[in-house]
Amino acid sequence: MTTAAKQVGGPKALLVGVGVLGYLAGRGLEAGATAVHKKRWRAFKNESESTSDDVFVVTADGDDGNGLTVLAGNEVRVLKDVGEAVLVEIIGGQNNPYMVSPTFLASVCGWKSKET
Repeated sequence: MTTAAKQVGGPKALLVGVGVLGYLAGRGLEAGATAVHKKRWRAFKNESESTSDDVFVVTADGDDGNGLTVLAGNEVRVLKDVGEAVLVEIIGGQNNPYMVSPTFLASVCGWKSKET
């Protein structure tokens, strides 16, 4: 500590230097944390805006060929519509969520894609 103080011109200069470096490091961390927070917030906001809570009642039995079988009367919540696939949750189902084709979903309930 004494050697470092001598190299910078005394204990006052060392104290000022440490304070300035600490301040700059803190501001740098603050700027980085703010940037990360804003990026995550934007991603969360975009995700929540593209998520739907629309629930549809299945009107016809169907099997999509990929492990999803629905029966008339089941309720389907559309979580996300990405155009060529739709992420759905079968209310009360055990293996949620499922990715299904828009054609299949439209054939078993009154759902219509917002992408088209």
